[in-house]
Amino acid sequence: MPVISIIIPTLNEEAHLGRLLEELAQACADVPYELVVVDAASQDRTVEIAREHGARVVETAAGNRGHQLRLGAQHSQGQYLWFVHADVQLKAEANLGPRLVRSLGPGTAAVCLWLDYAAPGFFYRFLAASSNWRARHLGLIFGDQSLFVRRTVYQQMGGFPDVPLMEDWILSRKLARRGLLKQLPDRIVASSRKYDRHPWRVHFKLMWIKVLFICGVSPQKLAQIYYRKDR
Repeated sequence: MPVISIIIPTLNEEAHLGRLLEELAQACADVPYELVVVDAASQDRTVEIAREHGARVVETAAGNRGHQLRLGAQHSQGQYLWFVHADVQLKAEANLGPRLVRSLGPGTAAVCLWLDYAAPGFFYRFLAASSNWRARHLGLIFGDQSLFVRRTVYQQMGGFPDVPLMEDWILSRKLARRGLLKQLPDRIVASSRKYDRHPWRVHFKLMWIKVLFICGVSPQKLAQIYYRKDR
């Protein structure tokens, strides 16, 4: 029986997935773990790479990450759930898996990692700093920071909602009411690909989406705004 279930949503991630699975294997070398890859109909070698690394592959036609994360948890067996995006890199010290488990002491609801970006420049330093501040002080852990939580607590909070956007915001707010959200110093390096062409424009669009969400706009409507092509 695995102690940690690592749940990874994918869609055409052959360029990143193999490296990440190797990094996760090193991080969890001293604790029983399983890999659960939830794939949304990739057209490349994503599923093949996942199976080559011993992952359980759950396939779904739904392309939204909230559904994938929820489905992955349902198909996992570990006492602890670790939700990791496929395009990140782990820059952690050895024995990260056992330290994640130990970090969930009494009163701690969930844990995340210290976010960084591979791309250089002021914009990405600002983005990382604001994300880390938000996690520490506002109790908002977004997907790139790799949420780690006990299965029992995850289930008590209702798990990730099956929504096309804001699923991480919704769950992390519930977890913050349950207990402390702790951030470890181990780094996780996020991809900059969604920002590469127009970084500030994308950033302000995401900020506007968050404002709309606070004002009561549904995740379904927000997803239409998020995925709409900018003219």
